[in-house]
Amino acid sequence: MIALFKSKSSEKDDFKKILKDYREKTYNLLSSTFGLSRNDCEEIFQEASIILYQQITEGKLDNLQHSLYTYFVGICKNKAHEALRKKGKFVNLSFEIGTKCNEVNMDKVEDILYSIEDNESRRAEKQLEVQKVVASLPHPCNELLWAYYRDSLTVKEMTKMFGYASESALKVTKHRCCEKFRKRFSELKTIF
Repeated sequence: MIALFKSKSSEKDDFKKILKDYREKTYNLLSSTFGLSRNDCEEIFQEASIILYQQITEGKLDNLQHSLYTYFVGICKNKAHEALRKKGKFVNLSFEIGTKCNEVNMDKVEDILYSIEDNESRRAEKQLEVQKVVASLPHPCNELLWAYYRDSLTVKEMTKMFGYASESALKVTKHRCCEKFRKRFSELKTIF
């Protein structure tokens, strides 16, 4: 059995503590990466927790090569893809834990936007919609999103370019800008 359980009697307590440590971080990751509701995140978290516990108790993770959290997030990611496929909203998006969290290149953004339909004319329409929404965002969101997604600038480059005090400050602003974009884009979709 994996070394995180000190003894058979403390097994469930140890596991509960691990899940408590993972819960909010995982909810935030699933929500921001896949656009899932809190309820969907909770459901995925529960399913992934059961799978993780079974694998630990069956000894399948005794030779785990990376962190337990990274492994757990991989389970959550698979469950999120499964949930989106069931809803007809499959998103082909990979994410990494650590410094590259929430970094997505334009190809993957296009996968999100175009995964439902492959119609070329619809793609052109969606590109125009995206461009209009980004252009309508207030400063600095319009510049940040273009620099990051269209121009593929790194967070480090953008921090210097836009004069932010730190990369963390830029990431917070970029996250808020992404939320504004999602909201406006979804409002635009309901109009049509």
